[in-house]
Amino acid sequence: LVAGGTIILPPCAAGATPIKVVGASASSTHEKYTPDKAADGVISDASRWVSGQSDSPAWLELDLGVTGKVAGIHLYSGFGEGSPIESFTVQFWRDGKWVDIPSSVVASNRVVALAMPFDATVDVITDRLRLWVTSTPKGVARVKEVVVWPGSADMPPLPARAAGPSTQEAIVPIYLNQSGFNLGKPKRFTAPTLADGTPFSVRPASGGEALFTGILKNYIGDISAFNPTDDREYVVEAGGLRSVPFRVGLWWLERISYQDTIDFMIDSRHYVGNYTRGCGGSFGWRDDHHFAWELHTLVPQYLSNPSAYERMPRQVRHVPGNGRNWGKLESCAPEAPDIVKLIHWGADIIVTQGLIHEHLKAQLAYFLYAWPVLEPYLPRQNYEVVKEFAFRHWAESKTDRNYPYDESPENNLLALKTRLGGTKGAYPPGFSVEPNLLMYEVAKRENRPDADVYFKAAYDQTAWMIANLDWEDPQVTKGQRMSEFLTMTGLAHFQRDYPDRAPAGLRAKIEAWARVAVRRSANLWDFRKLGDADQWTPVGPKPQMWNEVGNVVGLPAALLSAYGVLDDPALKARMEELVYSHFDNMFGRNPLGRHFSFDAPREVEGVEHGWFNQLPGGIGQLSDARFVLDGSPKNAHYPYHPEKGNRGWTEGWIQHNTPFNLSLAYLARAETRVTLNLEGDELAVELVAPLNFEYGKAETGTVTVSVPGGDRERLKVIETSVNSPRLTGRIKLASGAAPVSGDGVLQMKRGDRLEAAYGFGYMGAQGIVVAP
Repeated sequence: LVAGGTIILPPCAAGATPIKVVGASASSTHEKYTPDKAADGVISDASRWVSGQSDSPAWLELDLGVTGKVAGIHLYSGFGEGSPIESFTVQFWRDGKWVDIPSSVVASNRVVALAMPFDATVDVITDRLRLWVTSTPKGVARVKEVVVWPGSADMPPLPARAAGPSTQEAIVPIYLNQSGFNLGKPKRFTAPTLADGTPFSVRPASGGEALFTGILKNYIGDISAFNPTDDREYVVEAGGLRSVPFRVGLWWLERISYQDTIDFMIDSRHYVGNYTRGCGGSFGWRDDHHFAWELHTLVPQYLSNPSAYERMPRQVRHVPGNGRNWGKLESCAPEAPDIVKLIHWGADIIVTQGLIHEHLKAQLAYFLYAWPVLEPYLPRQNYEVVKEFAFRHWAESKTDRNYPYDESPENNLLALKTRLGGTKGAYPPGFSVEPNLLMYEVAKRENRPDADVYFKAAYDQTAWMIANLDWEDPQVTKGQRMSEFLTMTGLAHFQRDYPDRAPAGLRAKIEAWARVAVRRSANLWDFRKLGDADQWTPVGPKPQMWNEVGNVVGLPAALLSAYGVLDDPALKARMEELVYSHFDNMFGRNPLGRHFSFDAPREVEGVEHGWFNQLPGGIGQLSDARFVLDGSPKNAHYPYHPEKGNRGWTEGWIQHNTPFNLSLAYLARAETRVTLNLEGDELAVELVAPLNFEYGKAETGTVTVSVPGGDRERLKVIETSVNSPRLTGRIKLASGAAPVSGDGVLQMKRGDRLEAAYGFGYMGAQGIVVAP
């Protein structure tokens, strides 16, 4: 209820009634603005607590009358729309002392209204709360209201007036990717309020005639055949509704996402990111625990499209380590791409801190495997230290410490893993398959006599999964939440790279997974459901289980990896639609019409509506990091209930962003190809890869051309024209002379196999031709 700038809280909202505060006290009081006015049910400048001016912390204590569980608070601070309290902690009274609530440690706050749910790190059971304020404008704390919500029901969202300008009612129910679509790829939208057969059209956003028309079927409009060659904005119109504007462009998704993914990984690092104070349960990245899969995803990103990351601006600066948290690896070259510096950082953290949990030491397999492409930027000492650490600890069963949410019964990566992890995502099926395959390749490269033990471990694990995993069981697939991608990418890697040595039935197992995913996606959102009935997303007894961001954005990686080993054209066509529908879900094709990131409207080109809110504070302290994926629609929002509003848990997490990193890597892998032609004394090379990000400029990439066991040269390729997917280059061929690396001439002899590669290894692409 709003009257003259004052919000009067109703007695009941969204099924929950606030806890009645029976008393309030404070560190100091300015004139008539007494502590009791911060808990009187009225949110206004006239009815608030204001502290005296001081450089010391201010505090506000609330007496709840009786002891009970508290779900969280709504906090309104400041004066008018400005001067909010900036840094503070919410504490509760337990065992005779004040205890910090980890999810409510806030720094650099900029908004006057905050919804602050308490996470599961600690059960807040108390009769007293305290707001401990450490930074305020001009040393004065101003609190209009603290609304305390009981743990007996879901904590409701902020009132619409306080939540921000993008109200749910303002979002037009034609739901699509708010930013835009990739040229030549599936492009679909959902209009859940319009009847089947309703005609629709695509027009320039600035006005003009329809350029594409169609009709709705099962609430879906398909504009995949609409592939304009300009960079104008377009809108969909249907049934009197008009969508937000969007664009269509070559590699559009990659163009607007690559830098964002690196920005997030830079900012969210522990110790040296944009928040440098301690974060519990964190090692390399804030709130990462042991299952954030950073190198599992950063390394494939780089291997899949190296030129794209090598041309990015350099932001990461070396910070000397103390040998306790990081520093056992010598520093990388200053000119190294940021993604290489992040990979170096991830490996350094593990070996320096002696992290030997199986999920963490498994990350080192990716570093070692990628060494041939990392070596130009890193000292050889890095490889030797990581190699010694990884091979020494790989088969150890013990671990070095207690890890939060740890489900591993032992940590021997060569052992058969027969447990099925829970919804938290801390123990996904088959997590050891790909790391063991990579270690097998590293061991072969090192001529180690034990190389086959790594292959055997991957083989045995895969055979067990073929025999025992039931794709019909939601817990095996979507129930693994953000970690699900590890299962299918590992299985597909085995089938793709070792088809003649794979366990019997592997390809059929992969196809069976794909058919279940396709079946569960037959709905108005092209969205893979948790189960076949009314199960859309994972739920659980705690609201923290209701945020599945990483699962949605990681599914394309699983789909694309499976796509590469299957043959059925119809099945693969539908899988490709689902790849893009899940990217689109992230960008607004969902029942709420919102991008998963709260900051998307100011950080992601073309996005109008971001997520409802972000979690201020939390263990990860991610609210000020760039490109945080905060929240996604919950089970209650599906199939179409936007009126449910902002419910369930919202919190950025490193584990949400890393699956998106890997999906972009697999998308690059799927789109990249290298073609070779012999033309006289030259080798003509053509590369198609997601590299055309500046539409008015002829961009370049680098391909490695080689004779196996002989000469190796780097060749610059350039777009055949601005805004072209094709990049070409030529290299002279010569025979007879000893090869000189880097001289721009490929030394070969008759009958040699000539290769050109872009990327590296299992994520790269290769072209081959035999010299006449």
